[in-house]
Amino acid sequence: MTNEATPLRIGVWCAVFQRETLLLSQRGDLKIWSLPGGRLDLGERLQDAAAREVEEETGIVAEIEQPLALYCMVGWNRLNILFRGRASGGVLLPRTDETRANMFFPITAFPSAPLGQVLQDALQDNPAPPRIINPGTAELRRLRRRLAMRYLWNAVRGRPEPRFPIFDVCASAVIYHRDSGHILTVRGTKSSAGEMRELPRVPCVGAAPPWVTLAEDLNQRFGVAAELRWAGLWQDAPNNRIELVFSAEYAPKQDLFRAGEWSSPRNTAFSDLDHLIVAQMKQRSGLFRIWTADHHDTVRAGDIIQG
Repeated sequence: MTNEATPLRIGVWCAVFQRETLLLSQRGDLKIWSLPGGRLDLGERLQDAAAREVEEETGIVAEIEQPLALYCMVGWNRLNILFRGRASGGVLLPRTDETRANMFFPITAFPSAPLGQVLQDALQDNPAPPRIINPGTAELRRLRRRLAMRYLWNAVRGRPEPRFPIFDVCASAVIYHRDSGHILTVRGTKSSAGEMRELPRVPCVGAAPPWVTLAEDLNQRFGVAAELRWAGLWQDAPNNRIELVFSAEYAPKQDLFRAGEWSSPRNTAFSDLDHLIVAQMKQRSGLFRIWTADHHDTVRAGDIIQG
């Protein structure tokens, strides 16, 4: 469960391409050029949120293709997920209630943008490594003042902005033994099939990037120091649950600490969600694309992965 004191706020950006151009918006509050985006609503799928924000801010209907990158925004308790999409309809609006301008720019001629790294990540074929965005203390104060003015203005107009919703966000790790191909597991629950194994996971709150919290937990609990890459995304939208899946290869130099063990992914009984995660990782082996799955894709606890 998330920590109520420092909830992790979830947001999206969407890089919408039309041939060799990329859609950008000039924000009405901060007056900067950026990708369309905004907060995730309760009960909403992340890819649906990305498409909704694009249409609300620009008038363009976007077909969402895939997630690209993760960004932790220091000082905001916020995690933004970058999606890639393509324009499939709608009419480009020159401006909206939230934007001062909307334009498709050639991918070789972007305007100056504070989050230029995000734009560059959107142009890459392979997912970018998870990134930490730290604007610095002075810039953070300036941004907060501008946003406070926006909140006040909207309240005066009778359109108060809702509070950020709280989600149950976890980060799990699929750590492969470099020699055997086995994966790191911990003791799970018992069922009629016997004791199951689970993947290491941690709850995510706003105090630190999820991948940093997960890496620290792996080191402290098992003595595993691994460089994690983002590999998958699972969401139970109706119940406001999100699982961020990371992976790494690891060459052990010592025995695992405590309850951890190396388990064969082919004949280990996993809990329901973990079975899905391991099966997705096996299916996507060698691919760089971030896989996605919804809650209805889960399998029965105790099932064995074959082959």
